[in-house]
Order: sequence, then C-alpha cells, then structure tokens
Amino acid sequence: MSENSKTRPIFTIGIPTYNREMYLHKCLENIYSQIGNDSRFEVLVCDNDSSDNTEEIVDIYIRKYTNIVYFKNESNIGPSKNFQKVLELATGEYINLHGDDDYFNEGVYYEIFNMISNNRDCDVMFLPAASNVFSIKRGVGLRDYVVDAKNISGITGMVVKVDAYKNIVDKEKFLYSRLNHMYIQLEMLRSNPKYCVLNGPIPRFDCASAGFSGYNVMEVIMKNFIDILYSFEGNGLTNSEIKYLKNFWVISLLSIIRWVISANMSLSLDGAVELFTEYYSREIYFEEKLAELKSILALKI
Repeated sequence: MSENSKTRPIFTIGIPTYNREMYLHKCLENIYSQIGNDSRFEVLVCDNDSSDNTEEIVDIYIRKYTNIVYFKNESNIGPSKNFQKVLELATGEYINLHGDDDYFNEGVYYEIFNMISNNRDCDVMFLPAASNVFSIKRGVGLRDYVVDAKNISGITGMVVKVDAYKNIVDKEKFLYSRLNHMYIQLEMLRSNPKYCVLNGPIPRFDCASAGFSGYNVMEVIMKNFIDILYSFEGNGLTNSEIKYLKNFWVISLLSIIRWVISANMSLSLDGAVELFTEYYSREIYFEEKLAELKSILALKI
C-alpha cells in the first residue's frame, strides 16, 4: 500500500474496482485533470484482486502524483465487502464512494470540496445532480434527506464524514443488500440529523458506462430499499414518514424499470408484479401503480 502526505486530507475519493482497467483509467484521468496533486484530496483505489492490468494503470498515476493510495485485496472479497473496505481505509475527513465508471463534469470535485469545507457540522451529504446550476441545500432528518437526495440508492452520490462512519456499531446490517451504503447514511443521520446536498450538473453524459448486471431490480431497488426504511421505524422514521417515502419512491422505481427495459440491461425483473403486490398492496394508489408497472413490463421483449 502506497503512502501519501502525513497531513490528513479533507476529501477522499474512494474507488472500489475489479477488472475494469479502462473504465478506471478514464475515471482517474477525469479526477486528476481537475485536482492534480492537491494534498487536500486523497484518491484511494481499492482493487478487489483484479486479474487484468488494473495495477499497472494505477501505477501510471502513482508515478505522477503523491495523493493517490492503492490497496489490493489478497483475494476477491466480493463487491459489498470491497465497498466497505474503501470506507475503512479512507484517511480523509470525508469520503465520496465513487464508481470506477463514473466521471464528473469540470470543476465538480472542487464544488464538493467547498460544500464539505462550509458544512462540517453535517456528517452526511449527497450529490443529486438535480439541476443545471450548482446550489447547496441544507436540511434536517431522515425523511427529508431521502427526498432531497432523490436517488439515495446511487453509490457515487454519497459523501460522508469518515469518523462518524467508523462510529457506527453495526456497519454490516444490510451488507449484501447492495444498498448497505443507504443504510449507513440513514444510520449516521440518526446520530446527527443535519445534512446537505449539492445540486448541479455533476455527472458527465457517459457516467455508468460499464452498465449494470447481475441482480434483480425489484428485489434490490424496491424490496431492499423499503426493508431498510422499515428498519428505522420508531428509530428515526415514523410509520407515516415511511409511507410517504414509499409513495415518493414508487415514481423513481417505475422510471428505473422503464430505463432498464429500454436500455436492454442484463438485470432481472423476475417476480416484479408479485413483489410489488407484497410491498404496496395496502397503499391507496396500489391499483393505479400496478397497472402502470404491468404496462412497462409489457414493453420487455
């Protein structure tokens, strides 16, 4: 593991990766074109025992910059554990868990840096990419955070205070849900409900260019999402707040399913109607949204 400056960085850009050398190369190129050798940043690459040229790609940047750290697992520990490893290894005050195929528009990393610098009373921040103009919105509480974050399921949107993360007692409660990062954000907000979000033109058009595969959309994006919300019932969220968030989320859920089908992604939609019925049948809008879900699923060839 390489070492950078002894002075603690303010902002870690933490990148979990596995066998995606060209995406990672593009990601690092995008980051370093903006931050250079600024010691206030730490770029942390956590390699899940890749068998491609990932190590050689990272070495290109290690030879040029002192603010990059490379860690390679001795064996493949799976994506969920590797995401957690990045959070554990970060030495910055805050970390953005950053997809290896995500690329930000020019100036975004310093917009995030400024948000951190001016809002250190917040342990949790998010990057919703919800407008064409940069603006910071502060808020309080779990319910409003989920609404303001707009898509809390997105890993690259998450920015959290490292020391506050390390104080979480059960960091692995939803480790294999593919949404453990969502649970972590909400758990941190229970201790410190203040948050802020950075709206603006954050992602480049070619973000997530590696695509998505290998999981059931309804199980992860709906079932696991709602299960995590209910785990905070009476302990950060009221039942009425959870019902509100379920209603809020169903619009995004249907949009995601439509996107998955139109992009012909390698993601499963098996059991979509049954799972939706199980989790939404008691809501007053159930029949309307079920009909909409069925019409979207009918588009799948």
